[in-house]
Amino acid sequence: MFVAIVAGAACSSGSGRAPYLTQSASSCPAVEVLGGRPSADPLPTDFRPVSAVRCTFRLTIHQSAASPSSGFAWGAAQRSTGPFDDLVRALHLPPQEQDGEPVCTADFVMPVLLALTDASGNTLVPALPGTVCRTPLPEVRAALDTLTWMEIAHGE
Repeated sequence: MFVAIVAGAACSSGSGRAPYLTQSASSCPAVEVLGGRPSADPLPTDFRPVSAVRCTFRLTIHQSAASPSSGFAWGAAQRSTGPFDDLVRALHLPPQEQDGEPVCTADFVMPVLLALTDASGNTLVPALPGTVCRTPLPEVRAALDTLTWMEIAHGE
C-alpha cells in the first residue's frame, strides 16, 4: 500500500525549483522517543541510516452541532532496518526544476513522518526533495515502498 509523506496540493514556489519539503510536526510517540525533530534541511551527505521509523496518520473528523472539525491522529508506527541505499540516494536528489507554470492536481496526500537513525544513535527527520507540486519525489516514495516495515506501535 502506498502512503505518501506530506499533505499538500500547493504548486509553485516561484523560485524555479521546488523546495525541500519539511515533514509534518505532528506528534508521533515512536519518533519522539528517538529524539528526532523535523528539519528544513535535507539529509546530510555523510549520514548513513541503520534504521528508520515512519509514522502514518489518519484523518479524524469530529462531528458536533456546534463546530465540526477535522485533523490528523497518528495511526501506526513502523520500523525498517533497510537496506537504505535506494532511500539515501533518493533523499540526496535535488528538488525538481520548474519550467513555466506547473499544472498540479489537487490530490490529498496523507502525511507520514520519517525518522532515520545512524549507528551512533543520532536521529534525523530530514526535509524531503519535492516535485514542483510539493509532493515527495517519486524516487523517494518508491524507495520507501520497497523497504520492509514491521509495525511497532498502533495509534489511538
